[in-house]
Amino acid sequence: MDINNEDNIRPPDEVVREQLLEDTRSEYEKEIEEAIYLSCQDIREKQDLSEKYEKQLIKDYNEESNKRRQTFEKLLFDLNKVGKIDKEIREIYDIIEPIVESYCSQYIHNYEFDVETYEKIFKSLGKIRTDKSAVEFLKTIISKDEVSV
Repeated sequence: MDINNEDNIRPPDEVVREQLLEDTRSEYEKEIEEAIYLSCQDIREKQDLSEKYEKQLIKDYNEESNKRRQTFEKLLFDLNKVGKIDKEIREIYDIIEPIVESYCSQYIHNYEFDVETYEKIFKSLGKIRTDKSAVEFLKTIISKDEVSV
């Protein structure tokens, strides 16, 4: 094979001359296009800011929910465990668990019971060995309705 064989080399492409089109838009059209461009940039910035804000809200919500769940985790576990043996504790667990879950999910901040039910709940909770700080915190969530008819 002969490297110096120049017969197989293709000739270069022809030079093409192009002229850019002249900008025939009016000044008004240029201003409109600039305004649209700036508006799109502004919208993108606002969307980015909104996304950051939403992500921060979700992060804060999840952190708070996890913190609340950890507060009541041992209490609910103990109630469930004792509730398998004691019917009264099971009844209390069935009352408290949805309230605690709603509180942990941040759907409610407090809940009111009539005086009789309130006393029954906390009297029963006092009978079992569990996290007393969670029981005390539960008292801030569950309140008694003093105005019972």
